[in-house]
Amino acid sequence: MSNTLNKINTFIQTNNNLSSIIDYCREYKSKKEINIYLVGGIIRDILLDTNEKFIDIDIVIDGDIDHFSNEIANKSNFNIKQIHNFPNYKLSQNNGLQIDIAHTRKEKYQSSGSLPDWTKSTIKEDLYRRDFSINSIALEIKNDCFQIIDPINGIKDINNKIIKILHKNSFIDDPTRILRAIRYKARLQFNFDEQTKSLFYDSFDYLKNISLFRKNNEIIKLLNEPFIENFVSLMNNDKRIKLLFPNLFLNKINYINKNFWNESNTIEKLFFALFSVNEKSRDDFLKSLNFPKKELEEILYFYKIKQRIEKNKILDPNEITLSNQFLSNLYHCL
Repeated sequence: MSNTLNKINTFIQTNNNLSSIIDYCREYKSKKEINIYLVGGIIRDILLDTNEKFIDIDIVIDGDIDHFSNEIANKSNFNIKQIHNFPNYKLSQNNGLQIDIAHTRKEKYQSSGSLPDWTKSTIKEDLYRRDFSINSIALEIKNDCFQIIDPINGIKDINNKIIKILHKNSFIDDPTRILRAIRYKARLQFNFDEQTKSLFYDSFDYLKNISLFRKNNEIIKLLNEPFIENFVSLMNNDKRIKLLFPNLFLNKINYINKNFWNESNTIEKLFFALFSVNEKSRDDFLKSLNFPKKELEEILYFYKIKQRIEKNKILDPNEITLSNQFLSNLYHCL
């Protein structure tokens, strides 16, 4: 454990955003009765040496979350927004840095796919409510040191490259975890442990219990993964997983320049991901996302240009607002 703490300490010392936030947490803690923890993906990714920029930081506290969140926002010039239904705040800066602050809590699902009921709890109970063991590690920020809290042996699973759920009803309670499991498997190139693998496939029908909005938003997160080829390979090599996505989803990815894809925004990626999907399935997918009018008009404009090219209609360069790179990749896909 000392080697793990040394690794985390070394990383924090070289990351200005993270070290300044921790300094503030210690300053606040010296004046108030509160427990403060870094949790989730940031701990996992530090241990994996993923070279992430860590502009999304998750903090869990056991104490006065309202005062803590507003104080850190005021002191560090963050915009602050309270998230409905949970004791949770989202802080953001113009440079992209975001902090999610939540109170330690435990959750209970009344039915599959429902939003959970919650009550405030301890950090250990909070870790046991999470999705996978690799995301269930906390780093307690003490006044003069750190303490790792790892009741589910998430560090061991990281070292063994294992994705493991925390209890047998995990995918049933929250079926979005099925798509998250795919995302982590593709990104990290980890394997499921045997119980997780069995329950993963047996739970696919429970995806019907969540809205298309929730399901398709998870799919969009997959499109923004750094190594899209890992996901495509996973999907193409596992017919059961492939059936979770629209027919012909991402079938043109090999025709798209990798640098262009990585630099594209979400709307552009979604256009190319749905490039060959039939019109009804495509429109149902887009409709479910409740895009703002501007974003919806943008993607529909892409399809309008695609249709004109397919019908061999001449494009007037003065009317086209798309980049040469976009058009080049569009033609490659046709």
